[in-house]
Amino acid sequence: MSQLNVLCIKNRCWVIAFLIVCAGIVSCDAGSPAGQRGKLPNILFIVADDLGWQDLGIYGNTQINTPNIDALAASGAKFNNAFVVAPSCSSSRAALMTGQYPHTNKVTALTHRYPSKALRPFYTTLASLLEDNGYRTGIDGKWHVAPYYPTSFYGYQERMLGLGVFADDWKISNAEDALEFIHDSVEDNSPFYLELNFIQNHRRDHGKFYYSDEFPVDAGSIKVPQNYSLPDWPEIREDLARFYSQTMEMDAIVGDIVAALDALEIRQSTLIIFVSDNGQPYPGAKMTLYDRGTGTPLIANWQGTIAAGLQINPLISSIDIMPSILHAVGIDVPEAVQGMSFLPLIALQGRGGDNKYTERAAVFTELDYHVNYLPTRSVRTNQWKYIRNYTDSAVGLDELGATDWAIRLAKLPDQPWLRPRVEEELYYLPDDPHETVNLATNQHHQKVKARLGQLLTEHMRDTSDPALGQEFSPDVINVLQ
Repeated sequence: MSQLNVLCIKNRCWVIAFLIVCAGIVSCDAGSPAGQRGKLPNILFIVADDLGWQDLGIYGNTQINTPNIDALAASGAKFNNAFVVAPSCSSSRAALMTGQYPHTNKVTALTHRYPSKALRPFYTTLASLLEDNGYRTGIDGKWHVAPYYPTSFYGYQERMLGLGVFADDWKISNAEDALEFIHDSVEDNSPFYLELNFIQNHRRDHGKFYYSDEFPVDAGSIKVPQNYSLPDWPEIREDLARFYSQTMEMDAIVGDIVAALDALEIRQSTLIIFVSDNGQPYPGAKMTLYDRGTGTPLIANWQGTIAAGLQINPLISSIDIMPSILHAVGIDVPEAVQGMSFLPLIALQGRGGDNKYTERAAVFTELDYHVNYLPTRSVRTNQWKYIRNYTDSAVGLDELGATDWAIRLAKLPDQPWLRPRVEEELYYLPDDPHETVNLATNQHHQKVKARLGQLLTEHMRDTSDPALGQEFSPDVINVLQ
């Protein structure tokens, strides 16, 4: 069955018309669009919301059908140990834009709740650097880094959704706007940077997900994955089925956009990056520094430059994405950027692969605020995770705070999300990948804890983290300091 017939079956016949028109544009040109625009690649940067690092088929979840995103990984590079620097939306996304830790760029809280924590206007961002170097820049979907400021302040020439600050204002429901932006860029003979910020996997009113009409999921046919560290209750399966449905909707839209790139014959001149902003919106994931809160799917696809089927195992931080894109484009990375390019791991000779790469010994993650004050820092190596909490404030249940099953869940002895936190946590990941056995007080592991604690302290010192030297405080009032 042809690709166009598949699209028509999905009731996306407008995509067919678009692809036919675009194919005509390409065939009328003497050479390919990529050749005409020289060596600057297009950049398609896709950021999912609240998608866990094992919530795609390509990452081992056999209960969900995500063929389009899976195909990007299969024909490109799949990163197996990538982590965002913060498990909260605004802080994580600001790090993606700036290549800096939250305590450096000062976006340390949800900015729609705490506007004073928004990224400062005219801050140097990935989009602004690309704009300065001749790119046509656009953003579609969620805008949570500075929602009360125009996106043009941050290098985006075009914003494709409304000016609201709520989930429905930010939802990408189809590929139309993105395809129009790509089409116009081809017509203008301009390299483009398009940032697609999907909000499908974020909870809506009263902590609920809604089924996507085109992508029903039978809750009775699935089980709660082990990596969620949640019981396999019917209520959780039903909630998870809706979460999967939204993921599949996002996947289909990604597929429509990639199909357009193929029809325009610009896949080989387009670098595609896919990542999530933090872990899934379930207790013990988002808002925590456990792997299920900070681990992220990370995929890089660039036909002809990134070999198909690459498995990348070194530790990667989300602040590495910005310098990697700049490296691919040939733009000097600003000194203020704290990440490092991973392009030498994935690109062929002449596109970064001829440069040496020094693997990270560890990745560092942090949180100050989500809704409430939850100051915490962590260091993760290939084998160990050390977490330093600065208050005993309970993590909480976020949007599930009024949900019956989540409240019942938090009463279980192994689900401590409404109870005080301890000062230190230590986990041996090969034996305890879900971080359930805290070894911080185990006498056999005090040298490891001291070594990791020192590594974290040195990182905080080197990056001027204001939390350095702060004492553990019980009963902290949850107001912005």
